[in-house]
Formats: sequence, C-alpha cells, structure tokens
Amino acid sequence: MNFNKKIWLLVLVSSLLRIFVACSLELGNDEVYYQTYAQYLQWNYFDHPPMVALLIRFSTINQFFHNEFFIRLGSILFAAAGTWMIFIIGRRIKNARTGWISAVLYSTSFYTSVIAGTFILPDSPQVLFWLLSMYLMIRILERELPNKYRTGLFILLGISIGACIMSKVHGVFLWFGFGGYIIFHRRDLLKSYMLWISGFISLMIIYPIYRWNLENHFINYNYHQGRVSFWGMKPDLDHLLQQVLGSVFYNNPVNFLLYILTLVAISKRKIKKLPKEYPLFLWLSLPLIVVLLWTSLFNETLPHWSGPAYLSLMLLAACWLYEKTEIRVITKLLKPAVCVYIGVLLLGVFSIRLLPFRIGSSQAKILGEGDISLDMNGWHQFAIRFDSIYQADIAAGRMKNNSIILSNYWFPAGHLDHYCGIPFHHNLLVFGPIRDIHHFAWLDQRRPRLTRGSDAYFVYATNYYRPPGAALKNDFESVDDSLLIPQYRSGKRVRYFVLYRMHEFRGDSLDYLIPGIH
Repeated sequence: MNFNKKIWLLVLVSSLLRIFVACSLELGNDEVYYQTYAQYLQWNYFDHPPMVALLIRFSTINQFFHNEFFIRLGSILFAAAGTWMIFIIGRRIKNARTGWISAVLYSTSFYTSVIAGTFILPDSPQVLFWLLSMYLMIRILERELPNKYRTGLFILLGISIGACIMSKVHGVFLWFGFGGYIIFHRRDLLKSYMLWISGFISLMIIYPIYRWNLENHFINYNYHQGRVSFWGMKPDLDHLLQQVLGSVFYNNPVNFLLYILTLVAISKRKIKKLPKEYPLFLWLSLPLIVVLLWTSLFNETLPHWSGPAYLSLMLLAACWLYEKTEIRVITKLLKPAVCVYIGVLLLGVFSIRLLPFRIGSSQAKILGEGDISLDMNGWHQFAIRFDSIYQADIAAGRMKNNSIILSNYWFPAGHLDHYCGIPFHHNLLVFGPIRDIHHFAWLDQRRPRLTRGSDAYFVYATNYYRPPGAALKNDFESVDDSLLIPQYRSGKRVRYFVLYRMHEFRGDSLDYLIPGIH
C-alpha cells in the first residue's frame, strides 16, 4: 500500500471535514476574542503572545474578510500541514506505515483536528511549530549527519521553538524536554556551541513578550499567577478529575486508550523495535502532562493546555501498533477512533444548530445558563435584530445618533464586537476590572470615547447573567427598562438577549472603571 500517496487523501478528507465545521458554526467565545487581537497588532497581549493574531491577519487577508471561514482558515491550513508533518516524522523514525498511523491518530484527535485544527486559538500555530521542532530535534540527533547540516538545523530549531513560544508560552517545554534528553542521553551535544546559539535565537524571538510585560507592569504574568497558585491551596480532586476526563475526551477516548497501552508496553519492554529517539518523545510529553495534572490538583485548569504533549504519544502509539499487528488489524483498531470522531463531530454541529430542546437553565433571568452550545449559535440573528432596533430608535428620536454599545465582560463583548459592531459600524466599549475585560482595556484606548451627553446600549445574554452595575447606571441621567430579545432554536426559546437604553452620559470618561491599566 502506497502510504506516501494515501496521506494526501487523508489531508484532503480531514480538511474538508474541518471546512464543513468551520462554515456551519459561528465563532465561539475564545475565537471572537482572539479576533480582536488582529485588529491592532501588538508584540504581546494580555492573555497570550501574538502569533494567533498574525495568523488571523494572514487568513483574512489583512482583515478584508470577516466571516467564520476566513477567520478559521489559518487553523485549517496549519492542521493540514500538521497532518503531513506528523506523517513525515513517523516515516523518518520508522517507515511510511508508522507515519500513516500517526496521521490518522492526529486527524481523529479532537484537540489537534478540531480545537486547534478548526477553531482559531493560540494552539493552532503552536501545534504546527511543536511538530516542526520535534522533526528538527530528530534530525539533529542523527549521529551520521554532517556538521554543516546540523548547524543549519540548530538555527531552524531555535526559530521554530521561538515561534512556538510566540504562539503559546507552553512552547518552553520543548527546550525543557530537549534539554532533559540531552543531559541524560546525549551529553556530547552540550559541547556544541550551536546548541547554545539555538537557545539564544529562541530568546531573541521571544524577547518582545518580556519587553511588552515590562512596559505594562508584568500584567500578563500577574494575571496568570492569579489563575495558577499553590500557596495555601487545598487539593481539589474534582479539578483533577476534570483535567483527566477532559484530556481523555479531547484526545478521543479510543486514541487515549491506545496511548495508555503504549506506555504500558514501553514500561514492560514489550516493544522490540522502538525508535532510538523514543526517550526524546517521552521527555516532550510526560513532563507537561505531569505538570498539568499536578497544577489541576490545586487549580482549575483546561484540558487543552496539555494538548501538545500527546503529539509524541501519537508517534509512539503508531510504532507500537505497527509492530504489534498487520495492516488489516491496525485498520480494525483505528476504525473505532474514526467513528467516534466523525460521530461526535456531526452530533456536535447538529446539537449547536438544531437541538430541539433546552439543555441550560429554564429560569427567565438566567435562561440558557450552562448551555455552551449557545456560544456558537444565534449571534448573526441577534445582530440583525439589534441593528433594526438601533435604526428604529434613531429614526424615532429615542436614542441619539452614534450611540455606543457597552459591555462589562470579555464575553459576550467579543461576540458583540464581531457580530454587531464591525459589520454594522457600531462602536463597542468594554468597562470593568482588567481580569474581566482582558484585551478590551487596550482596545478601548483606540476607540472613540463616550462623551458627555452621549447615549449607549448595554447588552448581555441571559446564559451569562451580567447586568449593568449601579456605578455604570449612575453615570447616565436615565436608564430605560430592559428589553428582552428571545433566541429560538428549532422553535424552542433557549435564551434572551437583554438590552438597556441608557440616556445622557453625565461623565467625562468611563476609564475609572478600568483599574490597573494606567
């Protein structure tokens, strides 16, 4: 079987599935938020480094296109490249069949194929640069490689890891893993000056992260330090369980089982012909997984934080499957993974768009709370309805022209900006503590101010109950009773969008509501 040709069919089919999902669903909370990064490029942002912003700029052709497909296109292209790259790595360490199995595991993982491969997140470029760095490490470790080629590979490795860290700071685990492998398995490389130059190149690439934080009082580190802390914290098994179960699902339960069986086989030395680089793969996976599990014992974590660690396990599992079985048996083992992946994908799209019953709260005040499917549905419909109300209010004299949209949290502020603000040319301002509004604290500085005597609309959705606070209301002469705009799905009311008309702003600025940026 010609796997070198078959890989392109896999890339095509998996890409078409991702395109189907990308065109079927509206942007999620994180995606619309990261889209705001691309509006004004910075060397770093409140939450993450800038690579995701550059990727969105690239895929939208410098923000010429604003629909979901083009915003997610960079993620889809990088996932296609990642599928090919993991095939190349598998072929390099063993053979084309191993590469093919690795690519199938990659394509059926919800993390690499959907979360980082369809939705636009910092993980989207991170995964590709992680794989590229793994490939370069493998080539560098080849003892028969001429020094002149190894020199070039070291330079590329420094650039690749630097780019990975500029996608998401988890990329530092690449240097940690490679360094650990060198210390315990290839100490001769410590004498290579190119190793140190490679590390220096990575430091120079990520220097802007440090410089931006220096200019902004290390607000990025202070925020993440507040999210992850150990001092005085008691172990919480619920958080640990969420991390474990989330990792099982994100990697595809079938794939995860194969990874566990592979690690057991390695520990019992039941794999006869492991690639000589296999300790490197363990160094690039287990430390990050262990750190995240330990962190989740004391903090609330997200399963995709450890996602790149499982790339190494995909390759090791492929080696184990290749050695253990014939191609027909391998197909039978991988078929459940493919079925689970496609089944969950189709069920997810159907549920988000057409689910005929409510799965969130039924209380009117918090209608839809707990229904995460609403994050990717209903915003196009609401934006059209909101603009019609806006235009009718202006025509009837109920609101002043150029009234501003206000919000007090980064979600739904991202959705309001992308679906109501940009297409209909309505200005959005977001006010509150930086821990609540994140990058909008910087965006506000670039947008028209709320001037004395202005009118504004405050909007929120009941599935995230965040009405305007008393301090904000007191800054206006009057605030009308709220207007409820229902959202229906398959004829079932699933949530309300709540709109307040605020009249005659009597302050000079709302900057005082953003403590910490000045």
